[in-house]
Amino acid sequence: MPNHCTIHFMSNDGTAKHVATEIVRQLQQAGYVAYFAGGCVRDQIMHLEPKDFDVATSARPAQILQLFPHGQKVGAAFGVILVRKRGWPIEVATFRSDGRYEDGRHPVDISFADAQGDAHRRDFTCNGLFWDPIADVLHDYVGGQADIQNNILRAIGDAAARFAEDHLRVLRAVRFAARLEFTIEPTTWHAMQRAAVDISGVSRERIGEELRHIMRHPTRGRAGQLLFESGLLSHILPIATANDGGRHQRYLGGLPAHISFGAGLAALVLEFCPAAPAARQTADALRTALTLSGHETADVGWLLENLAVLENWRDLSLAQFKRLLAHRLSDDLLALYFTRAPEQADILRHRIAELRSDGVAPEPFVTGEDLIQLGATPGPQFKQWLYALYDMQLENRLPDRTAALMAARKMLGGEAAGG
Repeated sequence: MPNHCTIHFMSNDGTAKHVATEIVRQLQQAGYVAYFAGGCVRDQIMHLEPKDFDVATSARPAQILQLFPHGQKVGAAFGVILVRKRGWPIEVATFRSDGRYEDGRHPVDISFADAQGDAHRRDFTCNGLFWDPIADVLHDYVGGQADIQNNILRAIGDAAARFAEDHLRVLRAVRFAARLEFTIEPTTWHAMQRAAVDISGVSRERIGEELRHIMRHPTRGRAGQLLFESGLLSHILPIATANDGGRHQRYLGGLPAHISFGAGLAALVLEFCPAAPAARQTADALRTALTLSGHETADVGWLLENLAVLENWRDLSLAQFKRLLAHRLSDDLLALYFTRAPEQADILRHRIAELRSDGVAPEPFVTGEDLIQLGATPGPQFKQWLYALYDMQLENRLPDRTAALMAARKMLGGEAAGG
């Protein structure tokens, strides 16, 4: 039902909000119904900054293109046109109702509808709202405003039917509930648990993308618990095993707000996969399950592998310690370690501060070019020589370049004599 509800969008002239408002105004002046739709309305009711603005309208795709001839058909089958104005991309979609779903992700057919019909085909009540920025009127056909005010995530209509239509909605429910700090309404929750097995039918790429959104957000701790309790996790990660219901977000909940996806994924493994295989095998299993990039796979493997190394940090040589601290993921590694051993935090931070004050990644005194000038022939041994010389430098056994070159000459001479 329409309500007069002033929504103060936190944007300035020239931003996406104003561009979207101009689009709505043009559509309305041409005789069409047009509103802001979905997440941008939800976020502003919650006093959050929307990431983007979507427009829903009674205009058909061809009519939208008549008004905005440079628009792009990004989802022509679903009545979606991308309109760019002043550099801002705004999706303009025709009100629609979805027909049958056969692949668990997309409707086989659609029919154009009015705003009420469009609201009822959406996933959750908080995402089923429309706002007219010209008349300043909120249109709520699904009870979304009340659910937002009560911090409730509720499927629109029959929850089981919503999840049966699009299996990815179960995972999206976890993301929304965690990120918005909503309680999942009981009927919706039970339907999620029953539908969890169906996530296996969703492409690994889409699951991986949703998990990236979840693990990069500060609410990853609650999301991880919901993944476990809903039964989703065992169908997403092949190495997930049943345990006592999680470890009270020991890893995920203890991490700082901003970390890499690799660190979040490593924490998820540590939290809920106590019987996971060795680091590299675990990383490879995750790569297959989530279609990770080679870079992401290497990150997870490095973090899991070196977390075990860091547990014995007192036994590390100075060079080993400095090499860990010089790695681009060292802060993520330390964050994981401190969730595991908080009692070590103060003393280890003091030790790290000492090392970093002296520099943990100085420029090498000796390079490969230096070794060639000393008579060495490039080959497999090169890396070993350079590694050994740099270790000596990191351990302060080589005070300067002169001493390092002398050590290199001695090392090459010894290799020649040994040969």
